[in-house]
Amino acid sequence: MAEKSNSESYAQMMKESREELVSLKEQLQNLMVKFGLRALKLYQTGTNEPLKPSEMSPLVKYELDNAIHDLSEPASIDSIIKQTKIEWTKQHEKPEVRP
Repeated sequence: MAEKSNSESYAQMMKESREELVSLKEQLQNLMVKFGLRALKLYQTGTNEPLKPSEMSPLVKYELDNAIHDLSEPASIDSIIKQTKIEWTKQHEKPEVRP
């Protein structure tokens, strides 16, 4: 019986993990859209001509490529790892029991 319970618990955890991954991907995509909008806004401030649809894709791609490259740098990866460890520790600390 314990095996079935563990199996069901594991299956539930995997389902929740997948749902969390889908949610995180959506959040990341929304954040990347903000990077793209930032690039278009910045470009637009330098010209009086309205942006043409054919100009948007290369500008957004350039911005996204740079953001991904910056976050892939070893110093950024190290910082993300450090911050992740800190957050993990915070989330798993046992609250102090005061008499």
